[in-house]
Amino acid sequence: MRRLLLAAFVSVVTLASVAVSMAMGTLGSKQDAMKTSSAAARSDVRCDRFAAPWGNDGSRGTKKRPFRTPQRLADSLRAGKTGCLRGGVYNETEDGYILRLDHGGSERRRLTIRSFPGERAKLVGIVYIVSGANYVTLTHLAIEGTGDHNTVKIYSSDTVVRNNDITNASRGESCMILGNDSDGQAVRTLIRQNRFHDCGSSADDNKDHAIYVANAVDGRIVGNVFWGTSAYSIHLYPNARRMRVTRNIIDGGPPSVRGGVLLAGDSSYASSDNVIEFNVIAYADTYNVTSDWEGSTGTGNIVRSNCVWQGKDGNVNSANGGFTANSNTVASPRFVDRAHHDYRLKRGSRCRKVIGLGRQ
Repeated sequence: MRRLLLAAFVSVVTLASVAVSMAMGTLGSKQDAMKTSSAAARSDVRCDRFAAPWGNDGSRGTKKRPFRTPQRLADSLRAGKTGCLRGGVYNETEDGYILRLDHGGSERRRLTIRSFPGERAKLVGIVYIVSGANYVTLTHLAIEGTGDHNTVKIYSSDTVVRNNDITNASRGESCMILGNDSDGQAVRTLIRQNRFHDCGSSADDNKDHAIYVANAVDGRIVGNVFWGTSAYSIHLYPNARRMRVTRNIIDGGPPSVRGGVLLAGDSSYASSDNVIEFNVIAYADTYNVTSDWEGSTGTGNIVRSNCVWQGKDGNVNSANGGFTANSNTVASPRFVDRAHHDYRLKRGSRCRKVIGLGRQ
């Protein structure tokens, strides 16, 4: 196992807080040490309220008498509080929503919903963070959409989504949407260290994405792993501004009809001032990175220092303009076991240097 590691890659794991390790299995002795540290840190997690599949929403939400549903748990929380979901499946929804957050926390007192430490809760349904429900954290959850809506919908400010497994099992719609014109803008969203997979339906052609950045500003998409997306893994359209997409691993292969990253705009907006850097982007069904402008062309977009490989139509397509590209490396990522979604990079992969030497 250790022979699969390289010092540069271990460095980025440290810098990105195990950015790409979630879907990659054990990373060797240093990673084992980090797991030990993480396990020790679990004892520091304070759960203020609890829910469990065997609970009752008429209960008090204590560890011994937990609520039953994620919604009841969320409704009970105030700023600065953490709600913990015991391991198991939660699928009792209201109009398809498993969790609708209409209130949040504050800059120093976030509202957090997570799995109970050492366990994994699976939410089956749609998660919706409404405009004004700011400073919310969702972490250590498995979220599976039903295909009726986008799986995770964020229209708030300062939301953090990290260390989750997010999918809709290829049922349709995107796995996540950041903002839109009618429901609100996503501001300073942090999407970090998640696994996005099997997002969207091939029957919807190029309309279903892993992350659909529709109306968002000053956000970061960092250290996530993507595979099995119907259309684009990251779709910056039409109004993504000052977004930073960095240190992600993107496998844009089948069943995708697109696969990589798109910078784009419509007749009213043009995504601008976004940075795409230090990512591994490979096997897109069209281009690994491309652009498309229906009206004005975006400005200030930068695509740099990525490792790209075998986009079916090419790697970085700047023919439509709207971004500058430089210092991108064309090289095989040499994944350990792509077929089983082990996206560690083998010894000798030139992509290790691309990820490992970039600054977060």
